[in-house]
Amino acid sequence: MSREEYKVLNTAKTLDEANALVQQLDVSKYRTSDLRDGTKYSYRCRYYRKYTLRRYEVQIYVPDNEFTMIKLMYKNAHCHEQRNVTGRLHSPIRESDNKYIKCQLTQGQIKNALSIDYPNIPLPINQLTNLINYTRRRDNPEIFSVYDFNRWCMNHNYDDNLLYSTFVPYYHSIKNIDDIFVFFTTKQLIQQIQFTALLQVDATPFGIALVSSDEHASCFKELFIQLQNISAKYFNRQYIVNYIIADGAPGITKAQQEVFPQAKRLMCWAHTVSKIREHRKLVPADKWNEVDSDIHNLQLCFSDNIFNCAVSLLKLEWDNYPLMKQFQKYFFNEWIKKIPVWYEGAACNIPSTNNGCESLNGKIKEQYTLRNKLHLSSFLPKIEKCCMLELTAFKWSNTINQIDILHWFGNWYIVPSSNPTIAPAMWLQMYQMQQWQTFNDFIIWLKSYYLVSPLHSCTCPNGMKLYICKHSFGLAMIFNIYKIKDKTRSELLGQRRGKSRSKKVKSALEF
Repeated sequence: MSREEYKVLNTAKTLDEANALVQQLDVSKYRTSDLRDGTKYSYRCRYYRKYTLRRYEVQIYVPDNEFTMIKLMYKNAHCHEQRNVTGRLHSPIRESDNKYIKCQLTQGQIKNALSIDYPNIPLPINQLTNLINYTRRRDNPEIFSVYDFNRWCMNHNYDDNLLYSTFVPYYHSIKNIDDIFVFFTTKQLIQQIQFTALLQVDATPFGIALVSSDEHASCFKELFIQLQNISAKYFNRQYIVNYIIADGAPGITKAQQEVFPQAKRLMCWAHTVSKIREHRKLVPADKWNEVDSDIHNLQLCFSDNIFNCAVSLLKLEWDNYPLMKQFQKYFFNEWIKKIPVWYEGAACNIPSTNNGCESLNGKIKEQYTLRNKLHLSSFLPKIEKCCMLELTAFKWSNTINQIDILHWFGNWYIVPSSNPTIAPAMWLQMYQMQQWQTFNDFIIWLKSYYLVSPLHSCTCPNGMKLYICKHSFGLAMIFNIYKIKDKTRSELLGQRRGKSRSKKVKSALEF
């Protein structure tokens, strides 16, 4: 645009005074021009990239003649109503993203939070993913070489005063990127080896091994050995492992056999069912739901003998379907002969997956809709259903017919399910003989009654998966082993009145 379009904004005696005036106008310098009779400094709106409509500009003209006043001229005006269309997410979203990342939220949680904060702004998943990755990398330590990595490991030593800070108890002397083994953890997490005989690998364990090779036995062997050394060094005790649960990686199995030969190698049920479902195309489409249900029922077997009997019955049932021959061969070869320890009875009261905390958290969000915001009237019943086990057990203990509860021996009882189809004495006889005609008969038996020890264990699905259920609590209430101290916890809230108009009160006297 021509120079005549600029209008005089102000005058100043010195350049410093002119710069002080410009700083109040929310502009930034972008050009300096040397003219014949002076110097011109050009400024434009600081947010010109975001708001390109009617860009505000300011010029300072400094003449060579010292006796002439310095002029400040401008054209257009600030217009921040219409943003420029770019590939970046809007600044408010970027600021909120930075805030949520500092709170250590996951990408899914950040997306849900942003969709609530900015309901009218689209959030492309690719842009959001790139923004989250960029923001997280921005605060990472500057490690550019093998030397920097070695120095980082050396600087992270064990400190008694730092409970949650990361420290490196062991690492190989890193010489090249293809030979890396770094074991890092925190004091709070590593202390758990004193209290558990279960070792979860490749999940959310108490320590993390950063290895460059792909699940080789040598890497896991080194990890297990270092766990033994840490237990002896920091806690003065031998590290004893009775169970190791992981996916089906052969390297983990081989390392376990060498370092912890006495431990029982368990297969993660989540990985098992995921791999099985990858072969669902080997089963006719109309038959898959039934097959999937059979496998889930098989996983609920609560002892080795029952599992072996159920496997034999399942094989007889599947033999009647020639179209399933290929899937049957895969299932029995892979998950019965090679890796059979994925059922609940393989290790009672031990997690059947190697991500127990996350799976339980996922169940709460999935079954009780805590992932979404609820009104208080909807939220309270969900919390009551999810958390108040006492109330559920109390209602069950009042509705169960105690005649149907059969004492077996010691502290073990046989209680009916919601829909029992056989008598308790018959159920116990079938359990002792462990003889069923078909797999369907076995499923009917499995779902009719449960073995319950008050306040200890139960063979119902919740008892096997979550290690606590209404049957064990309710049975303890019936036998006065457990009492609700606060009676208000067993009292139900009244139902909320509906939205319709309340009925009129009838007249006391009718004429």
